Amino acid sequence: MADSAQTWTVLKLINWTKDFFEKARLETPRLCAEMLLAHVLQCPRIGLYTRLDYQPLPAELAEFRELVGRARKFEPVAYLVGEKEFYSRRFKVTPDVLVPRSETELLVREAVGHLRPKPGPLTAWDVCTGSGCVGIALATQVKELAVLATDISPKAVEVATENAQANQVADRVRCRVSDLLTLPEDCRDLAPFEVITGNPPYISLNQMISETVKHEPSIALWGGKDGMDFIGPILAKAPEVLRSGGALIMEFGYAMADAVRDATVATGQFHEPRILRDHQEIERAMVAMRK
Repeated sequence: MADSAQTWTVLKLINWTKDFFEKARLETPRLCAEMLLAHVLQCPRIGLYTRLDYQPLPAELAEFRELVGRARKFEPVAYLVGEKEFYSRRFKVTPDVLVPRSETELLVREAVGHLRPKPGPLTAWDVCTGSGCVGIALATQVKELAVLATDISPKAVEVATENAQANQVADRVRCRVSDLLTLPEDCRDLAPFEVITGNPPYISLNQMISETVKHEPSIALWGGKDGMDFIGPILAKAPEVLRSGGALIMEFGYAMADAVRDATVATGQFHEPRILRDHQEIERAMVAMRK
């Protein structure tokens, strides 16, 4: 987009930006280009394809150029546009929360499968909730479910609260500041829980991360020397608040499956966990049933 005299249409902008992002080695370059342009033009992404010949106004081009430049410096596109799709719903995201990822949908899928056959009312706890995407998605899928969504970050809890309201489940999702599985006093009526979900910090100190991920909150990323600094305490505390026969469903990092499995079994409180693979066939999460 260096040539300001050139006539830029929506189609030209998408194609140019896709190529620009590909050279910069951004993931999903065309998707990123479309998300940014749809945000600037204030239309759904699919709406771009009904106006491929549209020539954005100078102010729109200027805004788009700025966002493209920031994305080129690996700022997450979700932060630039202020939202991310997760489980077919839109969630507000800010630099105070992790960007929701498709692999985390595993937690929702497994929790829904566990909850739906159960008679209501039911309760679930989503720990390290961030944007609230997991707990809120659960509430939208299971109508008789009350959800506790907690995070140690007050700013993250503010985002989760807004997302619960936007997704019209605020009456069934309580967002609270709490350290791991410390049960807030005003939520003791929800225990014991049928399901506990969690996407805790699990990146080990020696693990390489992408330039984009470096923009996400460090408090939600780093899990200590072996990635187990938060997973271990969750495993230890969960039996106190999880119903017998209830499910602990937790995400973990690359090559951590054996360590998580061993730590789960070592508690003596869970049956042998079931390990789940994500869409890339990477072992990504586990389901452990409390004895």
